Amino acid sequence: FFRLMAERLNRGQQLDAEELTALAEELERFSALSGRLRDFARIPLTRSHHTPRAVLEAACLLATPSARPLPLELAFEGENDVLLSCDINVLAQGLAALIDNALEAKATRAGVTVTSGDSVSVCMWDDGPGFEQGAHAALRWGVSTRPGALGLGLTLALRSARAHGFSLEHEREPGRTLAARRVPARDVLSGHAKLGA
Repeated sequence: FFRLMAERLNRGQQLDAEELTALAEELERFSALSGRLRDFARIPLTRSHHTPRAVLEAACLLATPSARPLPLELAFEGENDVLLSCDINVLAQGLAALIDNALEAKATRAGVTVTSGDSVSVCMWDDGPGFEQGAHAALRWGVSTRPGALGLGLTLALRSARAHGFSLEHEREPGRTLAARRVPARDVLSGHAKLGA
């Protein structure tokens, strides 16, 4: 998109109002995403204990869609009394990128399912068409299904996960695309562990 706009300007062609609006939106999105990526490189993790719900709420506040409340289907499964050892700001930024992607990719529905137990899974999903490039390619820098998009959202989510030692798995199943952040047992405190039992 940026290359196409630059080529047109170099040829002396003018951009119309719609193209200028699209360019401004993409530049704003790029600025926000690149700022988040720079933050990951500069700031050491400050871990503390948070519920999965608190992390998800923080991510929803950072998500860029203007529709509030976000049109997400939320589901919480498993134990309710677990805490995650994480840097809530870094983890929420990565989850916000996944939320943004799911809301942009959805045909009609998008959501998140949090499954808690010995480990925790935060799975973003949408009913959009998925990636033609395949799940593994989707996690590479610059890969996007949107024409002209920068493809930094999943990169941001992956860096956020890796900074914590968590994993991010991306896959397509019939009718849905899934991006699951897996928090290993070492970073999950259950109610029994909090009480010292």
